[in-house]
Formats: sequence, C-alpha cells, structure tokens
Amino acid sequence: MKGMNLAVRIILTALLVWWVLFPVFTASKNESILAEIYRIGMVPAMLIMGAFFGMVAFYCRTLKKCYLQIKPENRKAKPNAVWYMFALPFNFVEDFFIVIDLARSLEEEKKNNNKLSQITDFGMVSGIGWSIAQIMSFIPNLVGQVAGMIGFVLVIYHWILINRIKNLLSAPNETS
Repeated sequence: MKGMNLAVRIILTALLVWWVLFPVFTASKNESILAEIYRIGMVPAMLIMGAFFGMVAFYCRTLKKCYLQIKPENRKAKPNAVWYMFALPFNFVEDFFIVIDLARSLEEEKKNNNKLSQITDFGMVSGIGWSIAQIMSFIPNLVGQVAGMIGFVLVIYHWILINRIKNLLSAPNETS
C-alpha cells in the first residue's frame, strides 16, 4: 500500500509541475506564474516568498507540537512529517496528506481523550481548503490572486484551530 501511495504522490506532483510550467514552455509566457513574479519585481517577490516560508516554518512547528500531544498509537503520521511542506515541488500534494493525517489522528485521539470531547472540527475542511486554494493560486490573473487570498485566510484559520487543540491537549488534566 505504501508503494501505491508513493506512486500516487509522485504522479500528482508531476501533473502539477507540468500544469504550472506548461505556460512557460509555450507561447503564453505572459500567462505564467513567472509573469506574475516579473510584474511585481524580483526583490518584492523574494521578500514575499521569504515571509511566506517563515510563516510556513512557524505553522509546521505548531502542527508538530500538536502531533507530539497525540498518543503515538493514534498518530497517522510521524510528527516530523509536517516538515515535508518544504519539499518543493512535492509539498503541493503532500500538504493534503499532512492535514488529512493530522485531522484523522486528532479524531482517533478524541476517542480516548476527554480533553477533545467538545471539539467537532479537527481542521479537515480548512486544511484541504487551503491546500486546494494554494494550487489554484498558480492560475495566473485575478483567479489565482483570489485563490491565494482565500488560501491565506484558510491556512490562518487552520493554524489557529490546531494551536487551540494543541493547547487543550497540553493542558494539565483536571482532577475532581
């Protein structure tokens, strides 16, 4: 099953890379993601990307800390798997697996952990939502820009949600 899972991830990544790079190698270069970068300039683009990767690092740290609060037998992935968000270009597909595995891990943890009894949302929808919006942001023009903004809002929402759950899990047990 793991081999099939890896094959699916590689195929999806290859298709995504082809989709993103296709305009670069065709006559429609002015409709590629590179055109967007050239439009705003290299220095602002580098600053935006640096800030983005800094945010991703703090986000990954929160996800990992949350994973560490989940009993090992309930984890659907290893806590360090969150750092695959930096494995370009695989991260665009891997992000889906990261948020899905974390949500499923939290759902499993809830079965035996009363700290999560009141939680009904473990970030599955917002996590998948920001992952989809991130891919859609590669569409050049207004569609991609709107998708990027939606993705930004959803990842912030997901981050706050997971941080709240992490804090619940790390809180001392109440004694009667």
